[in-house]
Amino acid sequence: MHNTIKSPSFFRPGNRKEEELIYIFNRSEHLPLLIDCVGITNPMSDYFIERSGSSLFVFEQILSGEGTLIYNGTEHRLKAGDFYCLEPYSDHIYRSSPSNPMKKIWINFYCDLFIDIFKALQLSGRGVFHSFDAADKMSTIYALAKQNPDNEILAYPVMNLLFEIVSSISRKISECGNSAGTTETAKKVKMFLDNSLSQKVSLDDLSKKFFSSKAQINREFLTAYHVSPYHYLLERRLELAKFLLINTQTSVKEIAFSLSFSDEHYFSRLFKEKTGTTPKEFRKKQVISLF
Repeated sequence: MHNTIKSPSFFRPGNRKEEELIYIFNRSEHLPLLIDCVGITNPMSDYFIERSGSSLFVFEQILSGEGTLIYNGTEHRLKAGDFYCLEPYSDHIYRSSPSNPMKKIWINFYCDLFIDIFKALQLSGRGVFHSFDAADKMSTIYALAKQNPDNEILAYPVMNLLFEIVSSISRKISECGNSAGTTETAKKVKMFLDNSLSQKVSLDDLSKKFFSSKAQINREFLTAYHVSPYHYLLERRLELAKFLLINTQTSVKEIAFSLSFSDEHYFSRLFKEKTGTTPKEFRKKQVISLF
């Protein structure tokens, strides 16, 4: 890893008195993720941030209110429910509406891997993702940082959450051009599953949450996405497991636990069934291929 947080070449803030700010310490450069700070910005009519040349990613979820973002010369109107991802070395200024100021939750971080991920998922330069709700994951990140603002402790769990957010954004963009014939229930179930990679979810849970029979949920989801909800969730978890095996030093046991598999042996058996190799063998092959 070559993570390094560099100061912006230009930084100008407006009123920030109502920000709840947590600075993260112990930013060892051997870790894959360096978190600078996380925070909650409460409504302030004269709030703004102008930044240029920073090495940081900035992820922000707007919880209420309105504002404006100018990102690399393009202006975006912001409202509650919007999410934006500002990439390193971009020029940007974001501000609250004086009459209806924003409340938002955010994280500033650096990670080499996310530069490649943004390119691979064709998210580079997009900036704003309207009506994308990652408030639960952002709130989890904030709660973890508030409990223990130590990058050594936060790096891996926070990276998992950030990857889930970016992966869900990519899938939402893909769905926008492919939504014909897809029911609202199927879309909602898919979004729920995308946001539940670290939680136990059963067909009974989906039935209760979306007020539909298990058979109907299974049928509508299968028609829309050509896979059952169970197998879709399994594929998403294995996709994230591969990412963690390649790009982190998290143990197989910890990965299994974080993705809600019952135990390490069950996870390893499923992984081998789907990929033809065990998690440990998969990781070893990827490391060898780098040299």
